[in-house]
Formats: sequence, structure tokens, C-alpha cells
Amino acid sequence: MFKPGQSGNPGGRPKRKPITELYEQILNDPEEMEKLRESIVKLLRKGNMATVLHLREMTDRVEGKVTQPIEADVTVNNLADVIAAARKRVGR
Repeated sequence: MFKPGQSGNPGGRPKRKPITELYEQILNDPEEMEKLRESIVKLLRKGNMATVLHLREMTDRVEGKVTQPIEADVTVNNLADVIAAARKRVGR
């Protein structure tokens, strides 16, 4: 039983995830990488959507999710106008 103020996880959340580490081990082994490359090519030729989703998950875990830059011209002076226009668009 935990005392008041005592954390059940004093080390905090692990910095790495086991599946990410497994993917990195596979990708760092030239022999495994070649097998993986061949498998990916075969699966992509079949057009299996599950394969595409799996590859995206693997890539996101190893390389991080792709960010999408957003451009905005918002200053303190026109922020109220921007908010009002957005509300008008959604019917508020």
C-alpha cells in the first residue's frame, strides 16, 4: 500500500518502448534489414492495406511522426477578428 505522497512509479514513464527497441534492433541488423526489405516489397506488390498501416506504425515509432507545418498570420491585433471569422464559419 502506498503512503500519501508516495509514487507508485518513482522512476516515471520509461523513456523507450520495447516494441520501438525491437524495431530499431531489426533495422540496425543488415541481414535482418535485407529480409525485411524483401518482405516489404512482396507485401506492397500484393496491395495489402494492413501492411501499409504496419509500416506507418513502425516508421512513426522509430523516426517519429511526420509533422505538418502550419502557416498562420495571426497577431494580437487581429486575433479577435480571426476568432470571430472562425465562429461565423461554424455558425456560432
